[in-house]
Amino acid sequence: MANEELWYTIFGPGHPDLQEQQRLHRDMPSPPRCKLCLAPFGGVGGELMKAQGKEPSNRNPRFCSACDHFIRAHPGGAEVTLSMVFADVRGSTTVAEQVSPTELHRRMSAYYAAVTHELVETDGFMIDVVGDEVVGIYPPGMSGERHAALAIDAARRLVALTPDDVGELGFGVGVHTGLVHIGTTMGADNGIADVRVIGDGVNVTARLSSAAASGEALISSAVWEAAGESPEGLEARELQLKGRSETLHVSVVRSGDATPGAAVDPPGHGPSAAG
Repeated sequence: MANEELWYTIFGPGHPDLQEQQRLHRDMPSPPRCKLCLAPFGGVGGELMKAQGKEPSNRNPRFCSACDHFIRAHPGGAEVTLSMVFADVRGSTTVAEQVSPTELHRRMSAYYAAVTHELVETDGFMIDVVGDEVVGIYPPGMSGERHAALAIDAARRLVALTPDDVGELGFGVGVHTGLVHIGTTMGADNGIADVRVIGDGVNVTARLSSAAASGEALISSAVWEAAGESPEGLEARELQLKGRSETLHVSVVRSGDATPGAAVDPPGHGPSAAG
């Protein structure tokens, strides 16, 4: 597959040039940011990036102009084992019936902002929004060798958010570590390039977020194994997920649960851990 080695390097062991850009951009104000290099588009940092020719691409504002050019010039992808955190709103149809469209927009905006903030704070990447679901990934090449532990920490932070934080919307969280294909996709008219993850690991994470009750995070045994941590003391469940023949073993994390296993390193240093 075209550029497979390049994409594997970026998301697997990590590409040193991209990691350096992420380190430089991570602490610069302010969101929103490029999904790939983390260049800020807002605040003083955004003005500085603009002066350097890095601003939101006019074809896809999720990426800076430089990264949009990169993914167009190097289409492709690779299989990488990474961790994923999905957050899915509960009862959004009912809420939409009860409030005005403007109020629903306010609540959803608060939800997206709060969830995305926790992903970024734990060295994760908000790669997509699918309906009411926020899709976050923790690739080793960007989040570091402890990507699974960081995903667990993100889940704990998410279930600890208050109703005021998330626009009074309830949501469930799914966390899984597995093999996925990550790479570029193009729109039907080739007008929008994006980076997406596909594969069974993605389906498992999505199913877990759907199965989690509001205020719960369901974390698969694969995540704990990858993190080198134990879920001892947490509620254990065996799930038969829709469309899957095998039972999945998960642990349930809720707000206030004690932290099992090893402590997570302070966020903000993920990429350097993989360098």
